[in-house]
Amino acid sequence: MAINWDIWLVVGVLAFFNLPIALACWHFRGITGLAEIVPSKGDGRKIQIPALVQEKDAEGNNTGAVSYSRVTGLIGAVVVSSLFWVMSNVSIAVSILNPSDLPNILNGITKLFFVGASLFLPYAFNQLKSLVQ
Repeated sequence: MAINWDIWLVVGVLAFFNLPIALACWHFRGITGLAEIVPSKGDGRKIQIPALVQEKDAEGNNTGAVSYSRVTGLIGAVVVSSLFWVMSNVSIAVSILNPSDLPNILNGITKLFFVGASLFLPYAFNQLKSLVQ
């Protein structure tokens, strides 16, 4: 039985690539303050909307109202970041195992990145609106 060194190379490179991400996730697990769990009326607890998705007034203070553009921007950031991370892993593996397929994969994923980036449009328009006002 022969050892396929290309597979082991992919495993090693992907482990090296993903180690900083795993360490960052481990480090950030204890951060508090973005969301707060508070007692609610009744038997359950509820999660309050974090301050980062709330509208701000002219002085920069939270108004308490949820901003649709901030929520979609947050979702967009998570989606695009996840997509970029996954495609980076795929690109690394393909570049080692079958480098001739890499241009096709990267050309195909470009459209998907543009669609994901469109999740930021409401936030961008909201920021432009606040600049004009």
